[in-house]
Amino acid sequence: MRIVSLLPSATEILFALGLGDKVVGVTHECDYPSEARSLPVLTQCVFDSEKMTQEEIDTEVKRLATAGESLYRINDQLLSEADPDLIVTQDLCHVCAITPGEVQRAVDLLGKKPEIVSLSPKLLEDVFADMDTVARSAGMDADGVIQKLHARVRRIAPAATLCEKPTVGCLEWLEPLWRTGHWIPGMVQLAGAEEVLAEGGKPSRGLSWEELQSKNPDIIILMPCGYNLGRAREEFFRVRRSYPWENLRAYQNQAIFVVDANSYFSRSGPRLVDGLEMLAEIFHPEYFANLAPLHSYVRFTV
Repeated sequence: MRIVSLLPSATEILFALGLGDKVVGVTHECDYPSEARSLPVLTQCVFDSEKMTQEEIDTEVKRLATAGESLYRINDQLLSEADPDLIVTQDLCHVCAITPGEVQRAVDLLGKKPEIVSLSPKLLEDVFADMDTVARSAGMDADGVIQKLHARVRRIAPAATLCEKPTVGCLEWLEPLWRTGHWIPGMVQLAGAEEVLAEGGKPSRGLSWEELQSKNPDIIILMPCGYNLGRAREEFFRVRRSYPWENLRAYQNQAIFVVDANSYFSRSGPRLVDGLEMLAEIFHPEYFANLAPLHSYVRFTV
C-alpha cells in the first residue's frame, strides 16, 4: 500500500501505527517523526508564515477566506508520482490544513481513485477513534497502540476528581486574542482544572480582552496554534504590551505558561497524550512530576 498524508497529525498517526514505511508523500508541515522530513513534500502554503507576525497571518487568512481561496495547494505532478492507494486528510479546520475541496480537485486529476480517509476529531477520544480508522483502512489493527495511550490517560484521570481545581484559560492566538476549543478543554478537565474560556468539542473563536479580564483565570496557558515553544515565547514578548497583562491574577502569581503547541496541542495525534501529561504537571505538580517532555513548556516570570 502507498499512503499519502495531507495532515501533520495523520503523519504522526501513521508512524505511531508502524505504517511509516508505506508513506510516500507528506505536507510541508510534516516534521515529526524525523523520518517524515525525508519524504516527498506534496504541498505548500500560499504565503510564508515563518516571516509574518500573528497579526499579519490573521489578516492574510481573512483575506483569502473572503476571496474564497485556499491557504494551501497540492502539487498535482508530485501527487501523481506518489501514486497513492490511500490519502489521509482532514475536514476539521480549513485554516490549519488542506481543505477537502483542494484534495478533491487534485484527486480528480489522477488516473486512479485512491481511498480518501478524512479525519475530523473534536475530542481526545475522537483522536483514538481516528487512529483505529486509519489502521483499518491500511489493513491493520491499532488496538495495542491505542491501549498504551489509554493507559497513560488513565494515570492522569484521578486529577479530574481533585477538590482543589484551578481555573484555567488557554489561548491559541495572541494577536488578536483567540480562545481554544475542540479537545483542549477536555484535556484541561482531565488534568484537574477548569477551563473558563472555552467549551469542549466546539471550534476555537475570538476573545475580547474584557472577557479574559472578567474571567481572570488562576492559570493562563499560551499555546499559539502551530507554534513551537521558542516562537511562542518570542510572540508573547512581542505582543505583551498590547494588553495590561499585569492586571490578571495569573500574571501577578507568575502562573502564565508558554507551551510547545505545535507538538503537543495543535495536532490531533498521539502526542496529545504528552500534552495531557504536561497540563497535569503544570496544574498539580504535587501529584504529577517529570511527566512532560523536556523543554516543552516554560513559566513566564516578571
